[in-house]
Amino acid sequence: MALSKREQRLKFLGFTERDTTLLRALRPVIEAHAHAIVDGFYEHLESFPETAEVLRARTSPEHLKELFRQYLLRITDGNFDDNYFAERQRIGHTHERVGLSPRWYLLSYHHLFRGIVPLIRRHYGDEHWLAEDSIVALDKAFTLDASLAMDAYIASDRYRRMQELESVINDSADAIFTVDSQKCFRSWNRAAEEVFGWRAEEIIGKPVRFIVPPDLLASGELEQIDREVLAHGHIHLETVRLAKDGRRVPVELSLSSLRDPQGDPIGRCAILRDITERKHLEESKLQAERLAVIGAMSAKLAHEIRNPLSSITLNLSLVGDEAATLAEVEPAATAEMRVLLSAIGAEVRRIQRVTEDYLQFAKMPKPRRDLVALNDLLTQGLSFLQTSFDAAKVTLRRELDAKLPPVYGDEAQLWQAILNLIRNAVEAMPHGGELTLATMRGGAGVVLRVADTGKGIDPAARANLFKPFFSTKPSGTGLGLPLTQQIVTEHGGRIRCESSAERGTVFIVELPMAENNNGAQS
Repeated sequence: MALSKREQRLKFLGFTERDTTLLRALRPVIEAHAHAIVDGFYEHLESFPETAEVLRARTSPEHLKELFRQYLLRITDGNFDDNYFAERQRIGHTHERVGLSPRWYLLSYHHLFRGIVPLIRRHYGDEHWLAEDSIVALDKAFTLDASLAMDAYIASDRYRRMQELESVINDSADAIFTVDSQKCFRSWNRAAEEVFGWRAEEIIGKPVRFIVPPDLLASGELEQIDREVLAHGHIHLETVRLAKDGRRVPVELSLSSLRDPQGDPIGRCAILRDITERKHLEESKLQAERLAVIGAMSAKLAHEIRNPLSSITLNLSLVGDEAATLAEVEPAATAEMRVLLSAIGAEVRRIQRVTEDYLQFAKMPKPRRDLVALNDLLTQGLSFLQTSFDAAKVTLRRELDAKLPPVYGDEAQLWQAILNLIRNAVEAMPHGGELTLATMRGGAGVVLRVADTGKGIDPAARANLFKPFFSTKPSGTGLGLPLTQQIVTEHGGRIRCESSAERGTVFIVELPMAENNNGAQS
């Protein structure tokens, strides 16, 4: 037969019939000294402001002392039945309602126990074994009462509010953690686990420096935070913290002091919001503003250069005609002239190409939106490039998803963006290699991958790829990839680059599929 909760608790504490007998034998001792015990206990409680305030707020001192005395005598009955359990839990509820902290309640048991033990030993004299067994029995009784009082606190509204608060913190979308006075983690909510990758059991106990980047540690950021919190009690700033995988996570950090009921600082509470997406949006906005300025400048520059270039080109052609006429009479005299004219012509044509790039960048129109079958666009465009691939010794691989849904966009602009990526890939393989174009579904959109087997791009260069005028090629204008990114962004998509020395480079373009379309292209 299953034990009741009362029986389980008594069994856990090891209560026996002999304990009951020993407690009953203590009644004469308690009766003889009850007033002295209670007076000393009451005087002790009065010496602490928190317990003294609770005592004065309740009832008269004499009434409270009588309740204490009855409690001590009640223990010596040794009868811990259901009524006793209910009575002790009721007392615990009373203490909780008047605001007495559990620690004072528990400490009171220790004080009473410490005052009674010498009386028991004196009472039994040389019968040490009886004295010690009686002390153990009394300790079991006080421990039982303390556990029953804790039940009352746990079941209280205050405890439930604490549980609700813990639930709110744990379910918060922001990362929340606390650190102790030694700046070691004491709590770590679920959002913190998601943002930083560390489970609570992995990081609790570790110092807060654990998630601060080395450069910020070296710059003294933690010391600056300390000074601000000491001066004002809180701080709010944007900074960076480290994830488990080494990522630098931009965060908005609010930090404030934690204090105990007496107002003494015991640690700090931090709320961190992952602002990675916001930073991306800010960077995109800044990039768009840069591109707008650069576009206006490029249009003006290209316009000013085109007319003189046209004149230079025309005059070079006329000089070339004159040189050809003269060569019929004096071939040797014009040989060097023809070489120089050819070099000048090549440079002029290069300036013209740069000018055209600037104009194209500056005058990129808003996309005209239509349904675009990306696979068909690739198939048609690649057919005109095969000769270039053969000349560059590049093998083309197509991995096109036959069930790829269409996108909604400007076909000409999309092909311009893809062509830029293809040309970059071919130029990255000067001795030949393999170019792979793959399409697939990805989340709520479609994905295009353009991969080469070149030497790859180092991390420093990769961080600047989409900045205007940055180029890894000596003759590059640095406008191809910014233009490509602008087109992709205008289509509601994203582009990113992955590269390694061993596997080459891949550009990944993500575009939203056409709305309300669940069909596939053939």
